[in-house]
Amino acid sequence: MSRFAALLLASLLTACASVDFDEPREPSYANVDTSDTRLGRALGPLREQRHPESGFSPLLLAVDALSARLLVIGLAEKTLDVQYYLVGNDPIGAVFFEALLKAADRGVRVRLLIDDIGTAEIEHQLPALNSHPNLDLRLFNPFASRGVRGFDAWDIHRLSRRMHNKTLIADQELLILGGRNIAAEYFAANPAYNFGDIDAVAAGSVARDASAMFDRYWNDRYSIPYEYVSDAASGPAQLSQLRTELGASKQSLLGTPYASLVGERALELSNADVEDYFWSPYRLVYDSPDKALSNEAKAEDKLSYSLGRVAAMAEEELLVLTPYFVPRKRGVEWLTGIAKRGVQIDVLTNGLAANDHLVVYGGYAPARKPLLREGVRFFELRGDIVMEGTKASDSVDADSKLHGKAFVVDRRYLFIGSFNWDPRSANLNTEMGVVIDSPEFAGAFAQGMYNELPNNAYAVYLEDDALRWRSSVNGQDTVLSKEPETGWWKRFLANMTRLLPIRGQL
Repeated sequence: MSRFAALLLASLLTACASVDFDEPREPSYANVDTSDTRLGRALGPLREQRHPESGFSPLLLAVDALSARLLVIGLAEKTLDVQYYLVGNDPIGAVFFEALLKAADRGVRVRLLIDDIGTAEIEHQLPALNSHPNLDLRLFNPFASRGVRGFDAWDIHRLSRRMHNKTLIADQELLILGGRNIAAEYFAANPAYNFGDIDAVAAGSVARDASAMFDRYWNDRYSIPYEYVSDAASGPAQLSQLRTELGASKQSLLGTPYASLVGERALELSNADVEDYFWSPYRLVYDSPDKALSNEAKAEDKLSYSLGRVAAMAEEELLVLTPYFVPRKRGVEWLTGIAKRGVQIDVLTNGLAANDHLVVYGGYAPARKPLLREGVRFFELRGDIVMEGTKASDSVDADSKLHGKAFVVDRRYLFIGSFNWDPRSANLNTEMGVVIDSPEFAGAFAQGMYNELPNNAYAVYLEDDALRWRSSVNGQDTVLSKEPETGWWKRFLANMTRLLPIRGQL
């Protein structure tokens, strides 16, 4: 056999590689006694006293969101359960992985579950991470071909279904959840573009509920131990090399105003009184991991079912914040039915200038006119706003985009989580979040959003059935007849994407 033929055969065999989802693995669970930890002693009695309520504090500012994560990781003494869709190969990802390794060095059991769709850039780091005796790494719905992932294209039906959850739980007592992945653009540290996002730190029974959810995902057949899919060298030498790499990557942040701000905010957050959180009834809601197995999940086990029932309870007002708003025909009809009951529906989403996916904008645009005709109001984020924290990170000129996912019903119920109002979140990705029953929290959140709209978003409306965009900056109104801050070519491409038969994948 010629060398070329051998290489071709090897490639074909690799292309046919598959993941054995039924290979036996050791289950593990969150039921570790953490009552003697700092968090257990401080929060355990309060959790029992306030049950069934839990306490929530919003993390709206990017720097606060990073500071809170590092603080929570640093407080853990026995367990850290970490579940994310994406961890970037950048200084923020390096800071995050280094914090997890330091926790593992202290003897904390770290269980790290990452969706495999975005791990190509950190693949070289994963064997070393997994080699730490106190850190276990599993990949959700992994690629079989670790080198050239295109070889897995034959399995696209499976690979199109992803785990989009974002959760960090320390000692089963303190929880961070919301919309942020772990990368520079989610924490105001990307010089090109940054996302406005929404997280919450939570204490009380909800942390135990999140631990049960994590166990369900961790022990699911689609969560594969990293060593099952990779035979890359791992051990003390590789772990030492990884520590050096992470230290070099985060070096660009050390000594900067950004790092100082993160430290200052961490100190302030550490002095916060958890009893001053918004303590209220809640419901942790999430997709069954079976949703990743095509259509095996029951309708009532899908997050979209639960959230649809909450949103449909609106009697006066429904405020939706979502970066990707793609209602299909049935979705438009459902929203129209709510609006016809006299409910004011307001949607804040990305305008074309702020949208990071043209095809998503192409899926969203056709829904505007029929919903506007029914009284739904649209607000599209400006692309030229300056996000908090970007001055400290020297990325003040970066584009701004919306990534937060939340909605408010009658200023009483507030949802914060990972769910986008699009077909992908509804039908393909697994998602999670929390519905909080708190007029105080929901009301303050909604009012804060409405206060910021005039300076940060364009109001979209119809004039003689033609779309118009109104901006109001410092009391000065401007009306535009085309998508603001865009050229003809971008508008042309966005319109062309409407012709693609892929709305179910958006």
